[in-house]
Amino acid sequence: MVSKRNIYRFKNVVKDGMTFYIKGPNFAALKTGSFKLTRHDQKFTFVQQTVVTECNNFSGSLFGFSFVDYQAVLSLTHPQDTSVDVMGLVVAIAEIQQGHPEKSKHKLNIRIQDANGLQLHVNLWGEYAYKMLDYINNNPDNRRIVVILQFGQINVWRDRPSVNTYFTSSKLFINSDIDEITNFNKSLDGDDRPDSSTNTFLIISSNQISAYDDFMVKNNLKGIAEVWERVEKCNFVIVGTIKGILQNQKWYYETCTNCSGKASENDAHQTKTYECHNENCTKTTTSVVPRFMIPIRVQDNTGTLTLTMFEREWRYLLKQSAKEFVKKMIERGDDLGLYPGEINALKGLKLAFKISVSKFNVSFKNNQYGIARISDDETLIEQLENKFTESQDAVSGKDDNITPSTIDKNDTTSPMKILNTTPVLKRNLEEVFDLEISDHLSTSKTPKIGPDGPGKQLLKVKLEKND
Repeated sequence: MVSKRNIYRFKNVVKDGMTFYIKGPNFAALKTGSFKLTRHDQKFTFVQQTVVTECNNFSGSLFGFSFVDYQAVLSLTHPQDTSVDVMGLVVAIAEIQQGHPEKSKHKLNIRIQDANGLQLHVNLWGEYAYKMLDYINNNPDNRRIVVILQFGQINVWRDRPSVNTYFTSSKLFINSDIDEITNFNKSLDGDDRPDSSTNTFLIISSNQISAYDDFMVKNNLKGIAEVWERVEKCNFVIVGTIKGILQNQKWYYETCTNCSGKASENDAHQTKTYECHNENCTKTTTSVVPRFMIPIRVQDNTGTLTLTMFEREWRYLLKQSAKEFVKKMIERGDDLGLYPGEINALKGLKLAFKISVSKFNVSFKNNQYGIARISDDETLIEQLENKFTESQDAVSGKDDNITPSTIDKNDTTSPMKILNTTPVLKRNLEEVFDLEISDHLSTSKTPKIGPDGPGKQLLKVKLEKND
């Protein structure tokens, strides 16, 4: 490590790939629990008295690889707080995941295989992912790819270990002309091994469809008034504005790092531990990570609906995870019981929502639907609104042929009355929702039950006289 005050002395001297004599560094113990790039428990710091001299007769390993057997990773016998070096033949490549706006958080999953046929998942993040894609695109005829990932980090997701690049510390070698890769290739050249001209990896296609197809083509577009009482499991699309962010409950919850199930603090232990409530999880006592869970009120020109936005949706909008928000608030000394200002600032944002009606919603007449996908793309939202307007104009044209005795357009339950809600009424509704919603969703108050049973809840509506 080089302190800021000494960077100017060493930044033009120490070069990657070169060897040096280092005289007079300062040694210090690593923090307990910190991730180690080497097996050593100490780090050394370049100080004012440190002298660096180039070594021209170095005879050791040029890159200092310390390869780990795949089985040590898969069985989790290798310590997860220490980096690993792995080498293998690429046998599968997935499509890159680019959902996050930050390039450093784009992910490419590959599967590599050792000389014994054992396979391991490797996740390449950010620049490492694009380095792999660039190599494939620039070398279309080279279908045998051997990679080395140095200084990788073991990660476990739902009991499946994988090796990940570690920020900018990792090194990725792709078919490099070095002894380790040359020797590995030779070990593959038996009678039953594919030669270098054979396609040795599969491209795993993603099932993700484009936002345009998902919102404009694949699913029906509806107004909120049409979706209050769904009678079948389905998906549909609405366009609405966030009118309220309900703050009568915590804005995040703790999830198990092993299965992503909900976890809670175990009061039976003197030390702070967490218990996973997922009966299928292999761990009862676990570590946790915070995840967003925030109910919102969404409104269009036909009605208002309560939706719950989770980690994926808020991360898409805020460009940060709940974990990052918690850390930032703690550093600022903020109260975690209060909603971050960045969340409250999204009130008034118009979004396209792909809504999922589950079997639970249908069986229990529950209209707090799940969100399958969101988009804040202004062009897409405008296209959806134009599509909705055209569909309403078509309905209106048909209604012109119906006599007033057939359908009373002034009746309060008439769809035409709902669709022609005045701006004044929409304003009044918004005020009522702001006042009443806390009672509507409060866990400490008995819900108001409608005459049709527990599936219906009554909502107070204020009426104002026209001037």
